[in-house]
Amino acid sequence: MKPLLYATLAAYVVAASHSVLAFVNQRRGADRVTSISLILGFVAHTTAIIADWAQDGHYPLFDLHETISFLAWTLVIAYGLAVYRYQIRALGVFLLPVVCLLVFASNVVRGNTELVASRVTDGSAAWLFPVHTTILFLAYASFFVAFAASVMYLWQERELKSKSFSAIFHRLPSLTTVDDIGSTAAGVGFTLLSLGIITGVIWSSARSGRMWHNDPIEFFALLTWVLYLTLLHYRTQWRGRKAAWLGIAGFVLVLCTFAGAMLLGGYHVFG
Repeated sequence: MKPLLYATLAAYVVAASHSVLAFVNQRRGADRVTSISLILGFVAHTTAIIADWAQDGHYPLFDLHETISFLAWTLVIAYGLAVYRYQIRALGVFLLPVVCLLVFASNVVRGNTELVASRVTDGSAAWLFPVHTTILFLAYASFFVAFAASVMYLWQERELKSKSFSAIFHRLPSLTTVDDIGSTAAGVGFTLLSLGIITGVIWSSARSGRMWHNDPIEFFALLTWVLYLTLLHYRTQWRGRKAAWLGIAGFVLVLCTFAGAMLLGGYHVFG
């Protein structure tokens, strides 16, 4: 529903701007405004998603604007969990502006009116569609957290090597904490991606009798899975800088996976 999404966008903009202010000025008051605005925005966002689901009669991950909005919703969940676990609000500087851009985009983009939702929501194992897509989007959100942690790690490491410390350096968490955030987020994302691929294979097999369709999104998802499997397998040897660069490379593949359906077409497509 547009009015609810407008309210969501307004709340997220307030949260993002105050997150930046809190990061720059180190003011607790700005942190409180960020938390309150983010909670209000998330409630409005969740309500909008549920309302669209009830109004349209299909799970809100079919049309393009629904997909973008849902991705923003999962990013807020990932951010909230990361802050709860690590008390690191610097992540908001990276994540919350992206959330705002996604919600804004969901308000202005238009989907393909020729697509019919029943082509993916009806038939055998239709219940797997919301399970499969929700798990995958939560995985993408986790990988974005890992990406943000990787950027923070490389930023700090560069300044440590140059022995030239900016004001931003002293506002970021320690290298050990950032590395732990990236490792945990990558592990959670990999687990969710694995579950998403498994449910997708089952759902695809039930729909068409085929488990693999040589689809761009399937190809990039598999590459992403292999990269994060490698990263987690060699985590003890590849800590720090190597892990950070792999985290960034993995997120590039995530972007390719998400964009593949829209730009390259194929079996998976958003309207």
